[in-house]
Amino acid sequence: MGMEFYGDSYKGNDEPIFVGIPTFLKLPHVKQYEELKKIKPDIAIVGEPFDFGTTIRPGTRYGPRAIRAASTVPSPPYEHFNIETGVDPFGVFKAVDYGDVNISPGDVIESHRRMTNKVKEVLDIDAIPIILGGDHSVTFANVRALSKKYKNIGMIHIDCHADCAPQGLCGFKYDHGAHIRRIMELGCLKGKNYTLIGPRGYWPGPDLYKWMADQDFQWFTMLDVEELGIDQIAKEAADRANDDVDAVYVSWDIDTFDPAYAPGTGEPEPNGLTSREGMRLMRLLSTSFDPDRFAFDLVEVSPTYDVSDVNSYNGGITSGLANRLIVELMAGLSLTKRGESEGKPVRPKFYRGKGHTYDFGNGPKAKIPKRD
Repeated sequence: MGMEFYGDSYKGNDEPIFVGIPTFLKLPHVKQYEELKKIKPDIAIVGEPFDFGTTIRPGTRYGPRAIRAASTVPSPPYEHFNIETGVDPFGVFKAVDYGDVNISPGDVIESHRRMTNKVKEVLDIDAIPIILGGDHSVTFANVRALSKKYKNIGMIHIDCHADCAPQGLCGFKYDHGAHIRRIMELGCLKGKNYTLIGPRGYWPGPDLYKWMADQDFQWFTMLDVEELGIDQIAKEAADRANDDVDAVYVSWDIDTFDPAYAPGTGEPEPNGLTSREGMRLMRLLSTSFDPDRFAFDLVEVSPTYDVSDVNSYNGGITSGLANRLIVELMAGLSLTKRGESEGKPVRPKFYRGKGHTYDFGNGPKAKIPKRD
């Protein structure tokens, strides 16, 4: 499928990374809905450059641009063979960049409405929306689009914060700390189908966690991650999200990562995930859902605070991590799309298991050469 859709660029492209329009992974750019319907891609990337729901440090309006810039390193080919899973998502999926939602500056309600409409356009052609935020309030607008197609939705929320406040800061209803409450009000999400992974720090307080417990929410703090491990948590989260639902939504806030790995965010908090833990979590979750009934967003990338990003010409370490998480997601979804649980990675000749070659750990056999 890769060569058929992407042409010669699938296997090779001599174009330098600084040439051309920086769409996500330099994918074909689709501007109009009529063109989207004609192409009927399997995946559509949507940018939501929006930070009017931010309560502390703004800047996530530039998140989609930074993630796209980071995704062009390295430049195409489109083929992205994953050495761990042994699969190339672009050999399975037709993927396009559907551009950005045309935000209405200063108008949260109208901007959210436009997000819902654009994501719904992707869902209407039975494609997977992969959404680049933007602050976390955008998740309400995106799940609202999914709820117009599916009655019951399972949700995995990966975040440093619970975001379940009844009202946001100063009573604002649609800020990025209240989107889960707004989603619950839609009636599409039951508490038994919701899991939060990664909360830490000192917000929210006990009253809000008590409300979450009363809704039958599940959550795993960073201490739980440390004690239980990624694998067990990912399995329970996937089981809950898949329990008697019509579709699954995963929302990933980049502040789940420790600031050492993702400083470019509005509300960093120490003691978060490492990038290795995050990639493993994504790898496990990405193979757990029906790709035909799935949507995803990655939010809160704020390149202004990314220590290695001074211009977003080629992204920083935070937007680079965000980009790789999305490619990892697409790799896992492509395995499921093909009806497989594992791909076909290339292994050493005497490969004996994950992380171990035949004589690994048995000490050296060869002697150090000596001079004559």
